[in-house]
Amino acid sequence: MFGIDDPFIILPYLLSVVCVVFAAWFGLKYWNKDDEKDETR
Repeated sequence: MFGIDDPFIILPYLLSVVCVVFAAWFGLKYWNKDDEKDETR
């Protein structure tokens, strides 16, 4: 794209996709647990 001949140039994009997927999974998994903690206050 920018004239950089580097086979690992895709690595930052791959890591960003992995981070987004993990953040979405983590947020959906613990979505209801946060509501239960608020009710115990």
